[in-house]
Amino acid sequence: MEKRISFNIGNKVIGDSHDVLIQSMGDKKTTNISYLVKETNDLARMGMDLMRFSVLDKADAFALKEIKKQVNIPIIADIHFDYRLALLAIDSGVDKIRINPGNIGTEAALREVIDACKKKSIPIRIGVNSGSLNKFRGKTSSPAEDFLLAMDETLNIFQDEKFDHLVLSLKTSSPSLLSELYLKAYQRYPYPLHIGLTESGFGTEGSIKSAIGLYPLLSRHIGDTIRVSLADDRREEIRACKVLLKAFGIRKNLPDLVVCPTCGRTQIELKPLSREVANHLDYVFKDIKIAVMGCPVNGIGEAKDADYGIAGSGKKDVYLLFSHGSPIGLFDKDEALRRLFDYIDKF
Repeated sequence: MEKRISFNIGNKVIGDSHDVLIQSMGDKKTTNISYLVKETNDLARMGMDLMRFSVLDKADAFALKEIKKQVNIPIIADIHFDYRLALLAIDSGVDKIRINPGNIGTEAALREVIDACKKKSIPIRIGVNSGSLNKFRGKTSSPAEDFLLAMDETLNIFQDEKFDHLVLSLKTSSPSLLSELYLKAYQRYPYPLHIGLTESGFGTEGSIKSAIGLYPLLSRHIGDTIRVSLADDRREEIRACKVLLKAFGIRKNLPDLVVCPTCGRTQIELKPLSREVANHLDYVFKDIKIAVMGCPVNGIGEAKDADYGIAGSGKKDVYLLFSHGSPIGLFDKDEALRRLFDYIDKF
């Protein structure tokens, strides 16, 4: 499929050849306004483009209006069961509505939501997931086709309403099914696709499973928004998305961090040092390669392609700074980090 649909979500553009947008979701009830504003703004500084919030009741829908005033990225209202909450969220000024066709209610209710979004140019994400296939489960020869059948029936209504500012998601916790679903969806539909494995687990497990499922898609540059859904700190979701997008060359303005796993030769506190460097790089948007190495054996030589690096010198608590295989000098930890961060920021 060549030309694909593209449109704005608030101040971001999605679809066709535009950047893949990184998304996460608030991890507390939406009425926790101050917490969620802080979380959203911090994640946005790390590179998150879109934030989704659950709307459990009217109070949540009204809270979105206050959150919207205090953040600078588009916000999405996640609606289940009661279409009237979608209408309230639209009135609160959200930038996108996410609905699940399996539980939004009657066709008349869905058409009312579509009409309200049309009037305010608000896109809609249609999210079909394995827990809401309902009448479509087992209707075809494969689970993937069941998903697509459910999506087709919902899309018929949107097409009848001449509404095409749509993002589609087909969510599953199976990496192999995820790949199959989106490879088929990309060929079948012209709309932007939100990709990601749902309910993937904790940081390590979830990131690995997500990478397995997303590899066939990202390697073909399929996907317009991405979330790595982790039962973990939301910052880990953003980090995982950035690593994936950098690895596939989809986003080039991100740093690459190489970290030695450490061993008995290491005479410095490498693990906390590595975390300090990683935390600094969370807010850096440059194509720069940084190395944190434990000792001279694997340090300056093995990481000679790094723009800058820090390594153990072989002496206890003495740190070597280097650039492209050439030493810069020996320093204590605080001075070494100060200089390294200065090099990174000026790169």
